[in-house]
Amino acid sequence: MSKNKIHSTRLGLPALLVASLLIVCSLLSLAQSHSVSAYPANCITEACRSAYDQAEAAAAAATEAANNAQTLEGEIARRDAEIANLEAQIAANQAIADDLAAQISENEVKLNLQQTALAELLVDMHFEDQPDAILLLASSSSIGELAERQARQDNAKAQIAASATAVRELKAELEAQKADVDALIAGAESSRAEVAAMRAEQAALKAKYENDAEAYARDQEAALAVMRENLTSFQGGTIISGIDSYPYRAQCPGINWYYTGNTWSGAYGGLFCECTSYAGWKAYETFGVSISSWGNAMYWKNNGVTSKTAYDARIGGYRTFRVDKTPAPLTVGVDVYCNGTCTATGHVYWVEAVHADGTLRISEYNNAGSSPTGQRATFGAQDNFSYNYADTWFIHFD
Repeated sequence: MSKNKIHSTRLGLPALLVASLLIVCSLLSLAQSHSVSAYPANCITEACRSAYDQAEAAAAAATEAANNAQTLEGEIARRDAEIANLEAQIAANQAIADDLAAQISENEVKLNLQQTALAELLVDMHFEDQPDAILLLASSSSIGELAERQARQDNAKAQIAASATAVRELKAELEAQKADVDALIAGAESSRAEVAAMRAEQAALKAKYENDAEAYARDQEAALAVMRENLTSFQGGTIISGIDSYPYRAQCPGINWYYTGNTWSGAYGGLFCECTSYAGWKAYETFGVSISSWGNAMYWKNNGVTSKTAYDARIGGYRTFRVDKTPAPLTVGVDVYCNGTCTATGHVYWVEAVHADGTLRISEYNNAGSSPTGQRATFGAQDNFSYNYADTWFIHFD
């Protein structure tokens, strides 16, 4: 065993222990981080938290899909560069192949000329030569002339044959080179086709991931909308049973617009099973005040003090009421902005009691956060309710 190995072995155990401790600490930290849910402050019902979890999951899926699409975008760009390179190779090799084809054609013409010349020479020699050696000898002035004539003919045939052979060999060489270049072109075209197919597949997958990201984003927004609908409009209240005296309670939430699209109005100044209808009922039940129509909850603050559209049976006429920031039993609390968690409609509730610490006991409708069933358009009650002073006003009917 080398000194280095011995040194490494001696340090390995402490390092392993430290690594193990780090892993354990990380797992404990992860477990602790997951044990405390990071829900919005007013998201306390199961429906709200389930919607929040769905929104978070959709957001994570959208991010993952977007990241996948972005990764594929880089791959597609790389494939495009690869295709461009292969096309450049094909174009270059095609130029070489075209040049070789031209040379082959040129040499074919030369070869044909050489073959034609050789054929003509042979024909001429056939007709010039005497078949009989005695006659050939007789036509020559001497044996030397006969030998010279024969040598010229043989030399001419040899030159033409050699030239034809050279042209034929060059043609064969050019054809072999062209075959090699054609093979390179075919290989590059095959590679280009494969890369193009991969590129198309990746582009389709990228489009799918982009569509998935958009779909997940829509899912996230839909889940957030559900979550916002189920956010409570209070801070720190304790849900209690309360007493529901609302005359339409048996029909809630069945006739409420939120569930059925039914927009019946006129039930004590609000839509059936809504917070305004319940608060209007409590004013009528307690003081004989009939609110004809003050609109959405956010408008009750101004209408209560300015609009003479509420009939008070105690005076036999229409009147306005005192509106201030002082809570009192048997008043209507108007949460103008719902602590930033509701829509622009606001929220109203009936104040049953005011505690010495400034918290309230209230009853209300259409707040899933206080409903025993976690549903909107149903009754709910809270004690130790800490209202938002900046956004809340109280309508006094006494």
